[in-house]
Amino acid sequence: MKRTDVLVVGGGICGYTAALAARRYYGGKKITLVRKEVRALIPWCLAYNCAKGTLSNNVLRDDRLYDEGIELVIDEVTAIDRQGKCVTTAFAEDIIYDKLILATGSLPATPFFKGADLQGVFALKKEFPYLENIRASLASARSLVIVGAGPAGIEFAEACTANRQLKVTMVELLPHCLAWAFDDEFCTLVEENLRQRGINIITAAGVEELQGNKRVEQVKLTSGRTLPADMVILATGVVPNTRLAREAGLATHEHAGILVDEYMRTSDEDIFAVGDCAAKISPSGPGGAIARQAIASGREARVAAANLFALKRPREIALEKFSVTIGDHAFGSVGLIQRTNPETGREMLTVDIAPGVIARDVAVKVAYARETGATIGAQVHGKPLGLVREIIDRLATAIQHQARFDELALA
Repeated sequence: MKRTDVLVVGGGICGYTAALAARRYYGGKKITLVRKEVRALIPWCLAYNCAKGTLSNNVLRDDRLYDEGIELVIDEVTAIDRQGKCVTTAFAEDIIYDKLILATGSLPATPFFKGADLQGVFALKKEFPYLENIRASLASARSLVIVGAGPAGIEFAEACTANRQLKVTMVELLPHCLAWAFDDEFCTLVEENLRQRGINIITAAGVEELQGNKRVEQVKLTSGRTLPADMVILATGVVPNTRLAREAGLATHEHAGILVDEYMRTSDEDIFAVGDCAAKISPSGPGGAIARQAIASGREARVAAANLFALKRPREIALEKFSVTIGDHAFGSVGLIQRTNPETGREMLTVDIAPGVIARDVAVKVAYARETGATIGAQVHGKPLGLVREIIDRLATAIQHQARFDELALA
């Protein structure tokens, strides 16, 4: 039986950050991190590097944990005994903890159509050996269909365009790619950039089934149309991994994740949850996208670590910023950018749009409240990526301070 002061479950970037932050706050405590992966991965550009065959760029450095005196255990936590403040692992080892941080991340959303278990069909799991199998399969693929045109699907598709022998098709259920992040005008620009890179895009189309004899051969859409495919990537989003929390009796939400307070505490004051597995809060009101992003997860990890043994730091409700690069062209958004919800078509807020604001080589489109003129959202596109992100950061600050749209300094 092992004992530790702080136990972190989950070794992705969020658990890794939580363990290192706990060491900074509580130098004398024993800290243990348990993860099942031999090599843990950084999520930034993971889909792109998988398709490009450069996954080694995404491997977290365990030497930092060792240098900080953090014990790393390669195992899987299978159960939490809250009364005994103890976890059980797959190798039947019990670990007694004083404080517990759950950083169990997310899992690929499971599609319900037939044929998802055929050979040649892959989800984008954050597991090094699994992603290496994807990379190996790409070497012989000629017709690739990507189901889902979100950030990961777009990253993967763009990386594949270097292989001129590979035909790439993206299938998206919504009327546009990235419809949750941009309005119709910007979505159309995104799609134009993708098509210019040789990617075929089919929107407003559902998948009925994947067909083939043991191995996938084609994708049948709900319209009846079929697409040839000797490889399929399921980029249909992620869901919070809440199994451990639910089985331990912690409060969870079916879609949002493990419920936490402003200090990242769960319904058990000795257990914290951070990252993809924890419920998020959107400050942008109805229609505000709640993205599961590594930067926000890192903030949560540091907040949880600070509050383990004394409540010191509430989490900030920060505006989530989104950006994607296609070739050398970058797109970004922050805050509320839609008059209507793209999924329901319902009016959300009364806003006006100020289009065509130009800052250097970047186009900016600002949404503002009609009654007050306060900036409530913005979209940006242009190049380079660094400038786009810089402008998005400034706009996020303006939104948080309710700055008037006609007083923005973007140049």
